[in-house]
Amino acid sequence: MAISKLFEKLKDKLDTEIIIHTSPTWKIPQINEHSTLGEQIKYYRRLANIKQTDLCLKLGCDRGVLDHLENRDMKLININLIKDIIKELNIEDKIVINDDYISFIFNNPSKAIIDFRKKNNLKRIDLARMMKTDISVIKKWENRKCQMTRASYNKLKKCMS
Repeated sequence: MAISKLFEKLKDKLDTEIIIHTSPTWKIPQINEHSTLGEQIKYYRRLANIKQTDLCLKLGCDRGVLDHLENRDMKLININLIKDIIKELNIEDKIVINDDYISFIFNNPSKAIIDFRKKNNLKRIDLARMMKTDISVIKKWENRKCQMTRASYNKLKKCMS
């Protein structure tokens, strides 16, 4: 029996109010080759009709983190979270990384730093001085103990050019 027929039979016998909840309708701005990683993630998430809270619950992260990723310039990114989001949304073949910093972080930054030092015959202390940072920071980057911020990446990029 169809639901509508069932309600028709019961409408006189029950004193109830039926409320139908619908999914939110989002404005989905178009993306292009210049769209940030966050804009692209937001676009595909909304296209799939997935709420930030639902995606965050599934991935075990805070909604504020996803909101920041989607709507602001990222000074420091969580590469594993971004990879998890891309995998969860099944958009590995659709994402265009057009941000030098994010591309650098995605592509083995520790190796790039070590290769740069070796190519230019630099010790860690030399690179640290060039970047106006502590040698321990260079060591942490090379040993994958911490991730480079966007500001530090910009300093490194100047040194590399």
